[in-house]
Amino acid sequence: MEEKHLPLIQEVPSWQRWLDKPQSALMCLSSWILSSAIFVCMVALFGGPSQADAAESFYATWAIAHGKLACAYPPAGPIPASDYFPFYQHQPGTPPLWPILSGAYAALTRIGHTAVFPSQHVLGAGCSNGNPEMYLWAQRTAAIFPTIGIGYLSWFVLLAGVVALLRASGRGRTGWEVFGVIFIAVVPMVWEPVLTSYHPQDLTSLGLALAGTACALRRKWVWAGILVGLAITSQQFAFLVLLPLFVVAPGRNRWRLLVSSAAVVLLISLPFVVATSGKALHAVIFGTGDSPTYGGTIVWETGLHGPALVFIARILPLLVSLAIAFWAFRRLGSRVVEPIPLISLLTISLSLRVVFEEGLFGYKLMAMSVMLVLLAIVQGQIRGRLVAWLALATLAFEPIPAGVAINARSWSDHAASALPLLFIAVALVLIAYDALHRRVRWYVIAWFVIAACAFLQWPLWSLDSLRAPYPHWFWQLILLSTGIAMAVSSLVRSVRSAEPHQPVNAGVLAE
Repeated sequence: MEEKHLPLIQEVPSWQRWLDKPQSALMCLSSWILSSAIFVCMVALFGGPSQADAAESFYATWAIAHGKLACAYPPAGPIPASDYFPFYQHQPGTPPLWPILSGAYAALTRIGHTAVFPSQHVLGAGCSNGNPEMYLWAQRTAAIFPTIGIGYLSWFVLLAGVVALLRASGRGRTGWEVFGVIFIAVVPMVWEPVLTSYHPQDLTSLGLALAGTACALRRKWVWAGILVGLAITSQQFAFLVLLPLFVVAPGRNRWRLLVSSAAVVLLISLPFVVATSGKALHAVIFGTGDSPTYGGTIVWETGLHGPALVFIARILPLLVSLAIAFWAFRRLGSRVVEPIPLISLLTISLSLRVVFEEGLFGYKLMAMSVMLVLLAIVQGQIRGRLVAWLALATLAFEPIPAGVAINARSWSDHAASALPLLFIAVALVLIAYDALHRRVRWYVIAWFVIAACAFLQWPLWSLDSLRAPYPHWFWQLILLSTGIAMAVSSLVRSVRSAEPHQPVNAGVLAE
């Protein structure tokens, strides 16, 4: 029997065998350090953490760092005519968890310690002068850029969640863990929440949600609830993880999950709601991402507004997520909590945030990108279709700050223009290589056609001759349909394989 199987073993590439082999603790630690260095270096190389949307967490961070909880979510105040406030735009505040973490770091490292923080008398009753006074203090102490730099730390929360999920799914401590953390670090969509729009709370939320999912795979439902509750207090899209887990949790465990999650949300959020006399409610309930936008999405084009828009953008994704989770639970039963079907389900659920958004930016594709990569790793195969999807998403939502971006480099415009040309050239090489070997990969040809039509201006006179960007609804149709299809196909395969005496096996390759 061993001799009959020997040829099959020899057919497996050496790199595939290395990925499946256990790796030492030193190798895993080295991959964590390397992936962290890649993330930090890529963000720093292309301009450093963005100032865009930083006002969503600036003031809460500084107020918490100096013990002024009542000013964590100050009302919009007048802008002094004599001062220039480039970051003053009053926006919905970040949910409490990230400001707590960044505020604690700012206090420990004494950011802005060169000048006394405004007193409560100066900040005004109800913190009515909070925004301008805190901003003037930040200008005097040069606290703005060190505060933005705290965003790098959100990567480590995501890294911890990725490692926890890989280990709970059976892919940890192998070459897959080493490869996975490095691969995720080089995906441009993962840089975007820090590099192009300052949303470190999104990376933090996803990392905690992944850790909670890891606990669910290990059947530790109370810990799953605690971690997902923390994720919700960082960004509300984590509800798209909580609801499917609630549906698939067995018996009383679903209530352990729900109660522990609700307790954490109340414990963290309630003090801010009370201290700010309700001003923190919007941040607690809605989070960020619903401020005025350039629109362009499918929902935006419908012209919906008011309660109808709130229902479509915020409530409908949760209802659809519940419906899909109930369907999966009915078809798979207890097998739905196995790694492949559960990660497939959560990938579909998290993608619903982008399906129903009225405004679409690159950072909102971060969670979907990470989940698709993790799903591929758990299945044991990184497919060319996934790499093509990530490349197209990168081009559609330019990861390099350019133009009028404050953190743009002098060479950013040329780099941003060259990126589509580079990717299209690679696609041409792949098509030529396939032709020489008498095969056709239709997804590569389709990718080339879409990219050439979307990004090249014909005739191609110069490096910078690119087309005007396509509307966001176009990219929603292309990216979401193909990305969700990858997750759905994985879930459907799990359903079809869930026959008597044929349990779902997370260690089996995708195909």
